[in-house]
Amino acid sequence: MKKILTISILALFWVSAHSQAPHLFDHSFPVVQEEQPQIRTLMDQVSVDSIQVTIEHLQSYHTRRWNSKMVYQVQDWLYNSYGKLGFDSVYFHDFPVLYQDNLYETSDNVIAFKRGLLYPDEYVVCGAHYDSYNKFDGDPELLRAPGADDNASGVAGVLEIARLLSHCTFERSVIFIDFAAEEIGLYGSAAYAHDCAEQLMDIVAYFNLDMIGYLEEGSDIHAHLLYTGQDAPLASYVFDFSHVYYPDMRIRQGWLSNGDSDYSSFNRNGYPAIHIFEDTNHSSPFIHTPDDILGISVNNMNQAKRFTEMNLGLVAILAGLISNEVDDVTSDGLVVFPNPVSETLKIKGIPMNEVSIYNLMGQRVLNETCRGSAIQLDVASLAAGVYVLRVLDDAMKVHTHRMVKY
Repeated sequence: MKKILTISILALFWVSAHSQAPHLFDHSFPVVQEEQPQIRTLMDQVSVDSIQVTIEHLQSYHTRRWNSKMVYQVQDWLYNSYGKLGFDSVYFHDFPVLYQDNLYETSDNVIAFKRGLLYPDEYVVCGAHYDSYNKFDGDPELLRAPGADDNASGVAGVLEIARLLSHCTFERSVIFIDFAAEEIGLYGSAAYAHDCAEQLMDIVAYFNLDMIGYLEEGSDIHAHLLYTGQDAPLASYVFDFSHVYYPDMRIRQGWLSNGDSDYSSFNRNGYPAIHIFEDTNHSSPFIHTPDDILGISVNNMNQAKRFTEMNLGLVAILAGLISNEVDDVTSDGLVVFPNPVSETLKIKGIPMNEVSIYNLMGQRVLNETCRGSAIQLDVASLAAGVYVLRVLDDAMKVHTHRMVKY
């Protein structure tokens, strides 16, 4: 989390941070009224141990400061970590840093990309910054800057979400990104969001994770949302989601009076963006010091888990989760796989009488009788798209399920 040190700069920055370019694209956001079993299943798989291991690794670097030698090691570690997850592509986004009237090089933004099946040119983005900072004067190579809460915690959350969603299939494309050089002026995210806007990339929403591990003693887990007024529809989506999935958790809008984070870069380039934050009034007092470590600054792993779960669910719903690429089991025991399907659809699990497939116009495009509890359908000739599978069981009860052909 970037901090502003002087009142004059702070005032100017506040005006800038709360301004927003008009949205480049118009999108509506889901109204969340009830839990989706697949979403809840994915959220329940978020691992505290996995998040903590990543934080431990990132804080083990003496510093992750933007102009240190070690930040390049962190860049490469993140690249390799995403590379092991089987994404469609993992790559670097390079950018220059014009800092104090001098041009510098720093480590790159690290990006993992998963292509959407139906709307590949629409993107849902989830990100965090991986650089750290020590506010004291001295040689940046010698100053200890573990940055556990700011922002190893956010990076760990994004990496955990990527781990769980890497094998899922979505209607829209999903991008996971770790930004460099946030602490000195949001350089990494500003360059990326600017490039996206220049290319007219249709980013439906950006979800930011920055400082998710500190909870004031005696307080319960709660969330503050940082967003501009223009992004109230996106915020409503987040509020609805929270009230459904975490009905007992307090959540409200918050404002940062002395800092900013990468969601603002997307705001300023015409994209809806939001930041789920630990607490704007009682955030970690240890950031930007050698004491930003696990146990002190990251003192509540359950909160880190909760915020990670929230971002995972929000990304998965908005991206249009189609399948987690395991047997797609419905609530009534019907098993449909693979889903999405290219050629052969397999259905099993209940005694069946008839199986039909309808397109979204209500036209029946395939029909087969069945005298058993398993059947295979040849769907290779169907056009790519979303269909409704209708199964009539031997008790003449109708079961319906969404199916995607690619």
